[in-house]
Amino acid sequence: MNVQRCVIGNWKLNPATKSAAHELAQGLSGIACDAVRVGCTPSFTHVSTVADVLAGTPIWVGAQDICAYTQSTGAYTGDVSAEQLSDLGVGFVIIGHSERRNYYREDHSLLVEKMKHAFAADLSVVFCIGETKEQYQANQTLSVLDDQLSVLQTFRVPRGKLIIAYEPIWAIGTGLTPTTQEVIATHAHIKSVLASYHFEGVSVLYGGSVNEQNAAEFAQAEGVDGALVGGASLKLDTFTQIIAAFESAS
Repeated sequence: MNVQRCVIGNWKLNPATKSAAHELAQGLSGIACDAVRVGCTPSFTHVSTVADVLAGTPIWVGAQDICAYTQSTGAYTGDVSAEQLSDLGVGFVIIGHSERRNYYREDHSLLVEKMKHAFAADLSVVFCIGETKEQYQANQTLSVLDDQLSVLQTFRVPRGKLIIAYEPIWAIGTGLTPTTQEVIATHAHIKSVLASYHFEGVSVLYGGSVNEQNAAEFAQAEGVDGALVGGASLKLDTFTQIIAAFESAS
């Protein structure tokens, strides 16, 4: 089955100002993306600005997190719900990113609740998985990914609403990446696990130090359906080159 190719920019806690977010969104609005679905995830304070700029364009606006305790409203200080984000024009949310797992100690049960609320609000989910450097060196990558993916068996995942992003934790923001063959083998394993769960048409993206130099190689790698891009997505020229690499390989 053919799957949708996606290139998604994770802006993290950037940029610093509303005007900078507006400018970046305006740049994205002119990007050609026929064969690849392009998305971006501004921080909560910039979601409305970016969604307004990109309304009516093919660019998909997402969020970096949602409340785990309610789909709508309630006494959850500091949280933002799936329904609130949907109302702003958000179409998807990143869940399970290693920075959330690490800094905020988000465990399997919390991630499951977030995914349930996202799906209930008709949002798509980019579910992030990945191993640490120590786990990689100990040849534990596949067992770690199996454990992280296993949560998807505990609830109903709507068809067409799930994207997997494989991000080796040791590659995020370091400039280091696995070899292309390692990425191909890991993506094949992930797709095999998803097939055993009877999930069809799930895109599997690669993330971790994706840039304009290595994008073409990843884009041509078997089983790599796109990229989750961090810092490079904040530079319009660089992000455009990454998108073009996946467009050319489609």
